[in-house]
Amino acid sequence: MNVQEYIESGSIESCVLGLADQAEQQELERMCAAYPEVRAARDAFEASLEASAMAGAVAPPPALRDSIFEKITQPESGSLTQPAPVVELPTPEAYSGVGWKKYLVAASVILLAGSAVLNIYLYNRYQQSDSLYKDLLAQQQQLAENNNSIQTRLNELETDLSRIKNPNVQPIKMTAVNNTNSLTTVYWDKNAAEVYLLVNQLPKPEPGKQYQLWAIVNGKPVDAGVIDLEPGDGLVKMKNIPSAEAFAITLENAGGSQSPTLTAMYVLGKV
Repeated sequence: MNVQEYIESGSIESCVLGLADQAEQQELERMCAAYPEVRAARDAFEASLEASAMAGAVAPPPALRDSIFEKITQPESGSLTQPAPVVELPTPEAYSGVGWKKYLVAASVILLAGSAVLNIYLYNRYQQSDSLYKDLLAQQQQLAENNNSIQTRLNELETDLSRIKNPNVQPIKMTAVNNTNSLTTVYWDKNAAEVYLLVNQLPKPEPGKQYQLWAIVNGKPVDAGVIDLEPGDGLVKMKNIPSAEAFAITLENAGGSQSPTLTAMYVLGKV
């Protein structure tokens, strides 16, 4: 919390009004010693409270002062047995409608100022708590989403591993051709005619281009599906191929081609 946030938090008003605990009082003293602007804010609030109280101060009625001085200046009779003069104090009626109402107004102003400060202090504390709760809730939701994503990925990897370990699945390593520095692997289940592709390394295609898998059947290429390269992909299900002599990948226009572009072949692997 910076200095301006501390000043606006209501802690200063709370300490001046005696609503804060000892730790907050000590923190205010430390902040005042370290930051002149905090000390100035405290002095300003104390001055405002004093001004509110003085604004409601009531001077004694002039009649009271005159009555007192009149009794004091009266000459003594000289008799020791004479009763002491009795000074009559103004009756409550002398203050009627003036004194007690002003005192009441002053007290009301002070209470109103204290209530306003307390409300600001409590509101700021509520805002801070609400913001902290929302941050914690967002973090909890993010952790839950990350956990679900990780669990989904683990399930996919377990499924891919079970396919690879299937004794009916034949791995076919497809090595680079035309100096493309590429490598992929086809996992082919002959019994189920299922083909899965693992992209080990393929250059990112240019915009408007897409890789396409081909099965070489009786010396002729058969479309086995286009390939969408996504980071972190495991085994990708391709089209079923009942029989094949080899597999190859070429770079074609997006959406695939009816026949392969042999000059754009990247990998080839024989069964």
